[in-house]
Amino acid sequence: MIGRDPDLVASPDDDGFHLPSNDAASWVETMWFPFWVPEEEISASVRVWFSPNAGQQGGAVAGWRGDSQALFGARWAEEYAGPPDLRDLRLEKGLRVECLSPLARYRIRYESEQLRLDLIFEAIMPPNPVAPEESPGMFAGHLEQPGRVSGELHFRDRSLPIECYSIRDRSWGPREMPADLRLGNAHGTAEGFGFFAYVNPTPDGSERITSGYLLRDGVAAKIVSGMRQTELRDGLPIAVRVTAVDAADRELKASGDCRNVMASNAGNGVYAVLNLVRWEHDRGVAWGENHDVWSETAWLTAGRPRL
Repeated sequence: MIGRDPDLVASPDDDGFHLPSNDAASWVETMWFPFWVPEEEISASVRVWFSPNAGQQGGAVAGWRGDSQALFGARWAEEYAGPPDLRDLRLEKGLRVECLSPLARYRIRYESEQLRLDLIFEAIMPPNPVAPEESPGMFAGHLEQPGRVSGELHFRDRSLPIECYSIRDRSWGPREMPADLRLGNAHGTAEGFGFFAYVNPTPDGSERITSGYLLRDGVAAKIVSGMRQTELRDGLPIAVRVTAVDAADRELKASGDCRNVMASNAGNGVYAVLNLVRWEHDRGVAWGENHDVWSETAWLTAGRPRL
């Protein structure tokens, strides 16, 4: 990738479990696979986490639309069962995640009485490893990767084909959020195109983009600067605009229409707002998300209602 720190690399070892480098109880490793049904404005995701030093592991499979309208969901937490094989993860809760090709192709399956899904994630770009300072306190190692998601989703009496472009996300390390935390990101992916923008707001509230990537015309480059502008209604995003420049001196302009919202208390003093976004850019349309992450203290200090 043009402009990325050469010391930031992802290797096939990163498909495996990262043993803690210290005894911090906050050490956690996560895998996250979001996907959507754009024509129905449905968001969904599979997330699994392991906190070996705290002796816990868990996960969630969830889908929603509209204003935090849950369509299906399963969430669990249980005793840590020892270092997992993340290349072929099999959990008694019904989740299986397989690495079919290192750093490139994954199969995600889940089955319960109410829900069944079977998905393939195929990368369209190598993983983008991210420096810890881009999300202070959130991880020691992190990567995201754009790709195509295909498969089937069955819930209630519905069967939906899944055919979308999205990302996958991995992180590991101690998670120590500062009391005044506020950060975010915006991303969109389509065939042959993708962007991911890390947002670190300044004290005056400007939504400064500090890093990320732009994939266009077969070339990936690091985003070096930019701004996000968010239009709010009742304190929640309804439209987003991203302008950025990458290390190849290319400009990104993307205007996003927020098609749903999920505002939730994520636990551990963290509030999160997620939107499914339809992005228009100079090459067409992409789908993705807009994220805002706050400490509970910062959220309430800003005059927002408790979640």
